[in-house]
Amino acid sequence: MSTIIDLADYRDVTPKLPEIRMPEDGFLALGLSLCGESATEDDLVNAHKWFSLAALRGSRQARVHRLELSGRLNGEQIARAQSEAREFAISRV
Repeated sequence: MSTIIDLADYRDVTPKLPEIRMPEDGFLALGLSLCGESATEDDLVNAHKWFSLAALRGSRQARVHRLELSGRLNGEQIARAQSEAREFAISRV
């Protein structure tokens, strides 16, 4: 017997209620706090790192912010942010 799967059952299931906190929310909040108009180069690199870590945990919003932020960074800065994110993730395993 075959089962028909309704694709509507697989839409975005990210919790929307403010009281439900996902693990990546802290990483996303850190990134957002660092990437304002007056952010330094180091702040932007760190924001990219936190967005990357949140994205690794499934945050779609972090992926969007990281993409937008990438337009403000050069290749060397992005590489540094990725390296720092990797080091952080490895140190937490």
